[in-house]
Amino acid sequence: MPIRVGIALYYVTGLYGAPSYFHWILVASSADTWAPQPILALELKKTFSTYIQSFTHCDVLRSTAFTGIVHLFTTTRYTPQTFYATIKDNFPARDPGWRFPGVYGPQGWTCATWILQILWRMREEGTWVSDRNFDHTYTRVLNLGSELIERTENVEYQGGVRVINF
Repeated sequence: MPIRVGIALYYVTGLYGAPSYFHWILVASSADTWAPQPILALELKKTFSTYIQSFTHCDVLRSTAFTGIVHLFTTTRYTPQTFYATIKDNFPARDPGWRFPGVYGPQGWTCATWILQILWRMREEGTWVSDRNFDHTYTRVLNLGSELIERTENVEYQGGVRVINF
C-alpha cells in the first residue's frame, strides 16, 4: 500500500518584532488524497532550550495557522508504521553536527532543518526522487508556502486541504 509524504506548513505570525515564519511538520498518509483526517504527523518541537520529537495523528484543519501541504512524493517503500519507525529511530530531536548542505537553507537547528535532514536521507536511498536541485529545497518549500497562502492556480483542494506539488 503506497503512502503519501508531504510537509504541512503552518504560518506563525511574528510577535514583538520577531519575523513571521512557516513551521514545518512532516506528514504521511496511506489515503488516496490528503483530505481524510487525521494524518500521521512527525514534528520537531522546541521547548525552552531543547527539542523534542512529537509523533501523533492530527487533523491539520483544526488549526487556524495551517496553510496547506506541500506534497513531496508517494512511495511503496514504507508503510505509515515503518515510516514512523524509521524517522523515530534514525533522526534524533537534535543533531548539532548536521547542517543543510546548500547555501539557501535554514541557519542552525530548526523544524525545517530536521525535515531537510530526513529528506536528504530519503533522496540518498532513492525514496524521494526529484529533478530539482536539493540545495534549493528550503527556498522552494517557502515559495510554495506563499503560493498556498495566495491560493494560486497551482493549489489543489483535496477536501478542505490546500495541496501543492513540490
